[in-house]
Amino acid sequence: MTHFVIDVDQDDADVLASLISSPGYAHDYASPFQSESAPFGKPVHGRWVLSEIDVGRFEPSTAGRTEADLHRWANEQDWTDPEYRQPPEVMHQLGAVYSLLRVGNIYKLRNPGPEAEHDYGDVTGGLGFHEFVVIDRANADLHVIVASND
Repeated sequence: MTHFVIDVDQDDADVLASLISSPGYAHDYASPFQSESAPFGKPVHGRWVLSEIDVGRFEPSTAGRTEADLHRWANEQDWTDPEYRQPPEVMHQLGAVYSLLRVGNIYKLRNPGPEAEHDYGDVTGGLGFHEFVVIDRANADLHVIVASND
């Protein structure tokens, strides 16, 4: 999860555009640090070349749908047996994330296709890449929540 300060006077589309253009959004989620020095000459985000992500890729979501998506991703992976559940401490950490879903408007990133992947994009999100943005106007914050593997 990453957090950004927003201008609360901007509408949601402008907030999302500001997020995409922010240097802090250029993160591959495969390395421990942001991708400020764009590998291979192109800024990236997750699996994709950053230029392939625009405001139109974000669709409105709800707290309930987002929580269900995150819960399913955490507990129903192909590599787990059907009865597997995350340990209590992991579910406690997810509870803190779930509480953020009730503070503002939520948007889900519709992932670009494989043609938009950068040179090492396949190392991120092999079990899914789920990104949600919560616009928290009351606190002038934007929360980017990513559920993925590297």
